[in-house]
Amino acid sequence: MPRNGTLAVASVLGDAPHVLSLDQPSWELPDATCVQVNWEVYDGPALELTPPGCHPSIPPFASFFAGHYPESPVGAFSLVQARLVVRAGIRPRALCLGALCDNPAATVALREHWGFPVLDGEVDVSVRHDRTRVSGAVGGREVIEMVLPNPEVIGGSDLMTFDNLHLVRLGEPAEGAILQIDPEYAIHKAQRARPRLHLPDPQALGMRGLLQLAAPVTGFWFTADTDMVPVRFRMHPEKPAMQGTVKVDRAA
Repeated sequence: MPRNGTLAVASVLGDAPHVLSLDQPSWELPDATCVQVNWEVYDGPALELTPPGCHPSIPPFASFFAGHYPESPVGAFSLVQARLVVRAGIRPRALCLGALCDNPAATVALREHWGFPVLDGEVDVSVRHDRTRVSGAVGGREVIEMVLPNPEVIGGSDLMTFDNLHLVRLGEPAEGAILQIDPEYAIHKAQRARPRLHLPDPQALGMRGLLQLAAPVTGFWFTADTDMVPVRFRMHPEKPAMQGTVKVDRAA
């Protein structure tokens, strides 16, 4: 029997981004630099972060993701996310718990159009020949650091990225919903390494002290042309994905 998440949706919905409409713009984001670190987490606490409409991954793991986007309709920005990998039906997805962005205009757009649970912060994505490092801070206080030391070159086909899920308040009057965000990546080059991860504040980035690290899985970085496109699927946060997923009809 599959297990479902135990998140009390009503208790966190008041802090979720408010998305008034699913009529989102399309952004082209060329020459992005992206970093992903996958890390096993402890099962019980992670289940409390998972909406009842989703199932935990097996084994349970988080997928931290960062990107530097040198071109966008609102200018350059960098974004770092704490994400818990869950399953919507049988499909793996990354539930974004919290994020930081270093461009206030991008922060507003990401929250209002796509429902990213993102706040203004300081984000640095640094790629060198001997290591890649990502840091995120709020008011000068670091809350996340990812390091990929001594990376090795790999092919883009060796990478597995995840579509995002965002718990939001949708429409007016607002109701709880989960939006699926599914960018595409045309990968130019990629490298992989055994990652290091430091989370100085377990309450930050929506983790609420419940995302407890167990063991590293893998880390990689890649450069790619990517995008942000209108939402294609929405889910009910408390119904199984097979019953609660709706394809957004653009013709309407």
